Amino acid sequence: MKLNSGIIAYSLPVPPKHICGQPDHNLIFSDVRFFRDEKGYYDEDILYFSDWDRLKNCRHAAPAYLFCVGGGSEAADYFKRNSMTGIITEDEDLLNMFSMIQSIFLRFNQLENNLMTALNSKAPTRDILSCCAEFFQNQAILYDSERNLIDYGEHYLPDADDVHWKEVLETRKRPKKMYAEVRKTGNYLDAVRTPNSDFLDLGSGFPKIMTYSFFDNGKRLATLTIVETNKPLSLFQLKLLDNVAGLLSPSLFHIYSASDGVLESLRSVLTAITNKENVDPLVVARCVGSAGWNMDDDYLLILIRLPEAARNSDTLTRYRHIYERIFTECISFKYKDDLVVVVHNDSAESMADCLAKFEKQLTRHDAVCGLSFPFKGILQLGSQYLNADIALHHGDSGKRIRPLSEAITAPIISRIAADIPLYPLCHREAIRLFEYDQKNGTELLLTLETYLMQYRSLKAAAEELFVHRSTLTYRLGCIEKIAKLSLDDPGERLHILLSCIVLRSLGSRRE
Repeated sequence: MKLNSGIIAYSLPVPPKHICGQPDHNLIFSDVRFFRDEKGYYDEDILYFSDWDRLKNCRHAAPAYLFCVGGGSEAADYFKRNSMTGIITEDEDLLNMFSMIQSIFLRFNQLENNLMTALNSKAPTRDILSCCAEFFQNQAILYDSERNLIDYGEHYLPDADDVHWKEVLETRKRPKKMYAEVRKTGNYLDAVRTPNSDFLDLGSGFPKIMTYSFFDNGKRLATLTIVETNKPLSLFQLKLLDNVAGLLSPSLFHIYSASDGVLESLRSVLTAITNKENVDPLVVARCVGSAGWNMDDDYLLILIRLPEAARNSDTLTRYRHIYERIFTECISFKYKDDLVVVVHNDSAESMADCLAKFEKQLTRHDAVCGLSFPFKGILQLGSQYLNADIALHHGDSGKRIRPLSEAITAPIISRIAADIPLYPLCHREAIRLFEYDQKNGTELLLTLETYLMQYRSLKAAAEELFVHRSTLTYRLGCIEKIAKLSLDDPGERLHILLSCIVLRSLGSRRE
């Protein structure tokens, strides 16, 4: 990563004696090198390093940018006479100081690498903003064009009782008082303002902040804000903010800009399929192919339901981008008042890691979701949306993520029971256990069902039921006394298992 004189001066552990010339110049330095008094060409991307004795006795013109150890005001006058930009420190050990500057370059190179790795791996926005925060050692927040909070980095968070931060978390918007102060005072430092960045010092009661506004075709997409929460912000960091934001821009344009025609076409087609409209398969194939997918690939549909207050177009659009960054290959679209995420090639390995991040994001948004069965073929979206809706409504209300596999039994049995009486089809020994449970308040039917579902493994069934193995053995003994079961017969074993499932789902309804 390239730096300038101002960033290096700011990053030194001990403030320099003098900063000369124009330290907020463009980021041009890629390394530091010892100055040699030789006539010739100086590399434009190198910060040259010298002690004052060598510099004052040089016979040839010095480089335009230089780091000088020692010399004090005499060296500062030399820099001024020769129109040089640079840094002058107290007399220090040359090798230690040189090593210190090298460490600054290494640190920023590593930070840039961390950020690019996060962007290329489609890391969650929060992780990306945490990477951004490390460049400034202060908090990084991203707002949309309407001042709504998109997300924030988890590094260098303000104190829990910070009034402005509490307002951000409660309202999910930029603090009103701070925003009003900006508009009222117009307290921008124009002398160091860049085309997209500003340094704001609003005075007592407010933290210093730097902002960078992202634009696409003249339309503001988002604002990256660096808040002074850990280390004093400096005007020298504005060019650094420009550079970091420039790394983010391609990703932001891709996920926040409606001008991305390829993605918008794909979203439109998937919305139509979900709505069970007639769509030309050739059009579907072309749009799906634009994402590098095939119509008959493996997919998974996730239906996300947000709180009522968040179910508006602007919020759904912002949240859509956040959820798209969680899964390696996916696309999200608004459908009715919900969000639908279609995951491509949902392997067990990739989903295991993504679902943990996904659940954390659902918790932050106070949202829940239903998962369809994994399916083959994008044209199944309409049916799989209904399945995800079943999972959402019939799944465990205590869970954020509700798979269809855990919620499908009751609705299917209810639908079948509406046309076919299921109670008479149940195994009579299972009915006997069911009636015993109803009369005595026991759970023998559930015990038998779990035992069969776990392939008659005492250890696995006990863990599933959260009971000791001896307790399970006692219950199975009770079952043997009440019901005459032939569990070694595969056909009868299946009949008994299905009967257990049906009877528990029907409850007191004998239909």
